[in-house]
Amino acid sequence: MVITRHVLNTLGGATHFWLKNSTKIAQITPLPVYPKVTIVIPAHNEEIVIAQTLEAILKLNYPTDKVEILLYADNCNDQTATEMHKVLNKPEYMHHNAQVIERTGEGGKAGVLNDALKVAQGEYIGVYDADAMPEKNALYFLVKKTIENPEEYMAAFGRNKTRNAKQNFLTKCINQEIVVTHRIQHCAVWHMFKIGEFQELILLLTVNLPNLLGVGAMVH
Repeated sequence: MVITRHVLNTLGGATHFWLKNSTKIAQITPLPVYPKVTIVIPAHNEEIVIAQTLEAILKLNYPTDKVEILLYADNCNDQTATEMHKVLNKPEYMHHNAQVIERTGEGGKAGVLNDALKVAQGEYIGVYDADAMPEKNALYFLVKKTIENPEEYMAAFGRNKTRNAKQNFLTKCINQEIVVTHRIQHCAVWHMFKIGEFQELILLLTVNLPNLLGVGAMVH
């Protein structure tokens, strides 16, 4: 019975959300303010994908002087840091506020995020996984939502899509999981009950949110 109710709520909420929003066209208009955002990219042995991800982040539709990028090569034993430097040394990216940190501490991704919170200069922290290549306007839309009501909207997360969904059976399965959880379940639960669930892959939150929640660190 509980499972049936959950399925009906999910499908009903998702359907209502789609009917209400499917014909809307997103408009890219100047924001009233552009808060500074620190983007954190934790990367452990990600030499194959990190260049693509970093270039996508450097090309985000957001004022360059309002973005700080912290690239953490976390306990890597490959060429992740080298690939990061290669991208940042390209002439078109030399003016960006970005730095590579070769980290040797403990804690994995949570450790990286805790380190970043101590040094971040932005009002918000954006977190992207090393293999998460954002679309051009991704950061714009995350910020746009949070500044609608900064006192209430302390965090926002984006919708994930699988780039190589048709590559093989595994990627097809991953894509189906993302479609069900992100496009159906999460939209439905938020639309029906205004209950959100943080997605660590693409996340924007105020830098003081951990303190407001009464925790001194982010735990993975």
